[in-house]
Amino acid sequence: MSTDDLIRLAQTLFVFYIGLFAASVTLNNITDYGSNRRFVQHVMAMDTVFADSKLKWRAVTTPWIQAALYVLIIVLEGLTALLCLLGAWAMAQAFSAPVEAFHAAKALAFAGLTLGFTIWFAIFMIGAGQWWASWQSKDFNGQDAAFRFYTPIALVFLVLLVRV
Repeated sequence: MSTDDLIRLAQTLFVFYIGLFAASVTLNNITDYGSNRRFVQHVMAMDTVFADSKLKWRAVTTPWIQAALYVLIIVLEGLTALLCLLGAWAMAQAFSAPVEAFHAAKALAFAGLTLGFTIWFAIFMIGAGQWWASWQSKDFNGQDAAFRFYTPIALVFLVLLVRV
């Protein structure tokens, strides 16, 4: 197997792994719906941030809005999984194709990785971490977990940029 083939194999597997990861997160959020729904409720309600925080005016305590955001997150995680798994399949199908064809087969993977990064960086780091100030909470601060999620996604995105 040539070096280019090994790089293609790695790219395909890495996308597949992100797809599996997103699928497992989705499955966990569906099968243990209440645990992470409570997390979203506390973050949005800002009921565990610093007592004297001047940011509490941002709190959202309406249960249906909290539930809607949580369902949206689960749907986006599922879509991330689907796009990455289909992207890995497309890449596997184009494994022996010329460079441009293999690179074109990465489109779904790029879409899935972009969506995954959006969920775990934009929603969790910017939305939850900064807007709802979850960084102030000892119990409901998901920034470390989010970092562990979006960092590999970003790295795989960069690895996919290599054209072989």
